[in-house]
Amino acid sequence: MSESHAGVTYTQLLPGGDYYWSVTLTSLIIATYGGGTGLPTQRECLELMGCYGKGRARRFAEICAAVVLAGETSLSSAIIAGDWVRSHDDLGQNRP
Repeated sequence: MSESHAGVTYTQLLPGGDYYWSVTLTSLIIATYGGGTGLPTQRECLELMGCYGKGRARRFAEICAAVVLAGETSLSSAIIAGDWVRSHDDLGQNRP
């Protein structure tokens, strides 16, 4: 997915107090049939998710987007709470 890392995350606080999150992966390049998807490990992983075969790319794209959105939510929350930088300081990640 290194070629398809571009994405847009959108958030909005709704009138009822809920927080709406969405992600759009503008150039997601995936496959569920042919090429490397037939290799044993790749095929097994796609099969576990119900994504192997023709016509399953949309399902796989939705799973990819859900994973990205979960990561974005986690990262944004850590930054807002101040935990992201603090955890790097605590674990020595900011030291040369």
